[in-house]
Amino acid sequence: MQKYVLLARVSNEFASAMLNKPQDRLEIVRPILNALNIEVCEFLFTSDSNFNFVGILKANSDDDVEALKNIVFASGNFSECNWIRAYESSEYKNVFEKGSQVMDSYVSSMVAAGNPK
Repeated sequence: MQKYVLLARVSNEFASAMLNKPQDRLEIVRPILNALNIEVCEFLFTSDSNFNFVGILKANSDDDVEALKNIVFASGNFSECNWIRAYESSEYKNVFEKGSQVMDSYVSSMVAAGNPK
């Protein structure tokens, strides 16, 4: 499974509903996460004004996380939601090793034009 970071901002409607009936939202969304085979590493609400929710997730594909994002938006509980792929240090090393191998065959437009810089 790949690791992802979900950054979101709760909506005014979410805050109003939580004030009227406080609840553990992780338990409520767990069936959706299970249906998408998404594992939760962290499910955190923060004091930041831009993104006051951070989720660290493990999923099989970008499509699964994008589907979750669409469900999040459809719920009306969040006014902003973004996800990014996160890499462990060893995974990121592999990314650069792959790039390094391919880079040898790349000819920049500057070199092709006769300017080696």
